[in-house]
Amino acid sequence: MAIIGDVFGLTSIYERQVENIANDNFESWPESATYGYFGGGEAPPNVCTIERLDFSNETISLPGNNLPQARRALAAVSTSSYGYFGGGVNPSLSPDYACTIERLDFSNETLSLPGKILSQARAGLAAVSNSSYGYFGGGFFSPPPTRVCTIDRLDFSSETITTPFGAGNGLSQKRNGIAAVSSSSYGYFAGGLAPPRVCIIDRLDFSSETLSLPGNDLPTARNVLAAVSSNSYGYFAGGNPVSLPSALVERIDFSNDTISTPGNDLSQAKDQQAAVSNNSYGYFAGGEPVHSIVDRLDFSNEVTSLPGIGLPEGRAGLAAVSGGASYRISGSKTYGYIAGGLIDTGPPNADNVEFNTINRLDFSSETFSLPGNNLSQARYRLSSVSNNYYGYFCGGASSPPTTSYCTVDRLDFSNETLLLPGNNLSETLTLSSTVSNSSYGYFGGGIFGGSTTVFVTRLDFSSETFSLPGKNLSQARKALAATESNSYGYFAGGQYSLATVDRLDFSNETTSAPGNTMPYGRGNLAAFSSNSYGYIGGGDNGPNFTNRTRRLDFSNHTFSAPNNLLLSQEKSAMTGTESNSYGYFAGGDGPPPGPSPVSLDTVERLDFSSETVSLPGNNLPAAREAMAAVSN
Repeated sequence: MAIIGDVFGLTSIYERQVENIANDNFESWPESATYGYFGGGEAPPNVCTIERLDFSNETISLPGNNLPQARRALAAVSTSSYGYFGGGVNPSLSPDYACTIERLDFSNETLSLPGKILSQARAGLAAVSNSSYGYFGGGFFSPPPTRVCTIDRLDFSSETITTPFGAGNGLSQKRNGIAAVSSSSYGYFAGGLAPPRVCIIDRLDFSSETLSLPGNDLPTARNVLAAVSSNSYGYFAGGNPVSLPSALVERIDFSNDTISTPGNDLSQAKDQQAAVSNNSYGYFAGGEPVHSIVDRLDFSNEVTSLPGIGLPEGRAGLAAVSGGASYRISGSKTYGYIAGGLIDTGPPNADNVEFNTINRLDFSSETFSLPGNNLSQARYRLSSVSNNYYGYFCGGASSPPTTSYCTVDRLDFSNETLLLPGNNLSETLTLSSTVSNSSYGYFGGGIFGGSTTVFVTRLDFSSETFSLPGKNLSQARKALAATESNSYGYFAGGQYSLATVDRLDFSNETTSAPGNTMPYGRGNLAAFSSNSYGYIGGGDNGPNFTNRTRRLDFSNHTFSAPNNLLLSQEKSAMTGTESNSYGYFAGGDGPPPGPSPVSLDTVERLDFSSETVSLPGNNLPAAREAMAAVSN
């Protein structure tokens, strides 16, 4: 995915991603999608077929696994791992209206029934999603034609269905034939047939689960339209405004909810299409009159064209999802990579055993493997940072005799190869900790050039160069922890029992003290983050270890240490990494049963949805501590 001509193949990509990532727009930025899947519809008759669109070469194929039941007018949502097709109708079946939810596993393209169903059978519904939930809204059933405003919520972590607004409640109007798009903050349900046809847009606020009318509606009332999202806009295309199909494309601006017409419409009038997208294009497929045609919308210039592909058979009333994980974005991480570290052999001043090994943690199975490419040097106390494409393992030390490094190893997430990009740290660096945004990685504190430092070193991802931007911590610290929200990076604790916190504002690179200190001040900490919280685990103040996990609430910058977040034992010098659903603390140093501490191979899992800690049972292949980790 690199752009030829950039120094390291990233500059052009970052320019397109900065605003999206800085605004927490990961879910609507479909960087992770490698395929689009079109399911069901009416040819006629109704079909159960699933076709796969490969975004890399724009070819369409049949993966061979279809929906268990043929139906049309269904809706679909997706996570990084699964696509869910819900509802629909097939008049030749009994019952004809479906409440079924069918699940497509992106890893092997198999279909299954997770056993969860919508609160009522219906067709002509629409769906939106964020990283945690899918929402199925509206629709109708008959006889006689009965429209609903119900919204069902699918919890992706447990695959349970609830009605967050109560049975029979949700959208401002009962209607079917709706289209829906999502930004990172909101879901939008637009148009439909009440009757009459409507232009209204309902907005669902994901953070509070409240519904409102933003006041900006579609310029043209219509139903059975299709919709797709880029990182900045939602596009509503086609539909039926007056009893005949339309080719119209209308755009909603996610930054201010205004509606406009970009001026480029579909190649022909049609309704009852389905749409998928990757980071560059939206694809509108099928439709009524029965078509196999695929229209492509270029997000960069909003030009529509015919790429020359089509569905194997024309059909209308189908649904579609985009999926297949590739590069790292929030909600679609597939692997964690744990690198370096050492085994403490016991007696003081004894020879330690350092590692150059990289272990890969598969988040789907929670198993470890060796991708086969290791660090250029065996070392511990290194730091790591990552962007969507690469993980960087920086600095570190080996002993005895103690030798510190400024080396940078780069892990390419697309092929798991290691490279020395040639730009190293300006000084040796150990015991530092890192945060990042879309443009930069920031290394805070540590032993820099031989002394404990207040410096924050910045890695520019576009050029892979290091600099000192002059934004420093309030005090020198080492063996600290760092965690991040979309707006701030937090550097907390440090040897030997620091509890203070420095906050780095990503928007202007200023540092400040938010005023809230960390409970149980320690050094040799580990950390990871969910969308809402940062979690800082373990640590020591020399002789005393802790099993406490401190939780930082990103909404108000306050800390707590809930008892449900206790680790299985007191430990320090772990490393942390996270998937979309779980955080993992790996390895570390346990309290000494004899004269010195003991290195550990334990992996502890924190479930973000329930905030419980457990031992999944798959540990590191070898006990070690003071390593670093990234996730793709």
